[in-house]
Amino acid sequence: MKLIINADDFGLTNSVTYGIYDCIINGVVTSTTQMMNTSATELASSLIEKNPDLNVGLHINITLGKPLTDCKSLLKNGHFIKPKDLSSDDIYEDSEIYNEIRAQYDKFVLLNKRKPTHLDSHLYIHQVSEKVRKQVIKLSEEEEIPVRGYDNKFFKAAYFEKRFKVLKNDTLDILKEKFKSIIIDNISKEIVELMVHPGYISEELLDISSYNSSRLLEEAVLAASDIKDFLKEYNVELISYKDLERK
Repeated sequence: MKLIINADDFGLTNSVTYGIYDCIINGVVTSTTQMMNTSATELASSLIEKNPDLNVGLHINITLGKPLTDCKSLLKNGHFIKPKDLSSDDIYEDSEIYNEIRAQYDKFVLLNKRKPTHLDSHLYIHQVSEKVRKQVIKLSEEEEIPVRGYDNKFFKAAYFEKRFKVLKNDTLDILKEKFKSIIIDNISKEIVELMVHPGYISEELLDISSYNSSRLLEEAVLAASDIKDFLKEYNVELISYKDLERK
């Protein structure tokens, strides 16, 4: 089994960004995806510059904060609409979706002086909206990079695993067992992407995300030495999206 462990939300806040970075440097996280319109975008890019071996994709974000482009159909009161508040993606204009995600892509390249390893999206928007999915796949094919959860002309999708989340009353031991169970469930698959959300807590994070203190528990699991030993025991090969072979 080849396993990509991708930490979403690089650049969301300083606390989340440092948490993800620590899990890459000291833990089992192999990949992350950077947001382009959040408070720690530039911090994330400074860490990429400091460590050019980081495997970083683009975390497309049209569900939190303000846009980079004029895209009125994606907004309410000047801010992106969260999926839970979106009755239908029919209100989205295809051209405005594309222009915004293209602007985010171009900003990533400008800041980091390289292409992202892959594309995914904040709050699963390309996985829940057909309109967004089409535009994300279009961009991925224009740039010849993989996209989370879907095949494109150039890459076959890794199996996407999203069950590693902290639930009410989960302890560190329970979360470690959940991680191990997920790996065992998928051990016969060729390539799996496990989505994770580690991070440290800050006042800003508490203000903007309901998934906050849970990130610290994920952090502890993903940096634990016994989790590293477990992956070795099961002969799990840790890879990133840059290791995927083209079709």
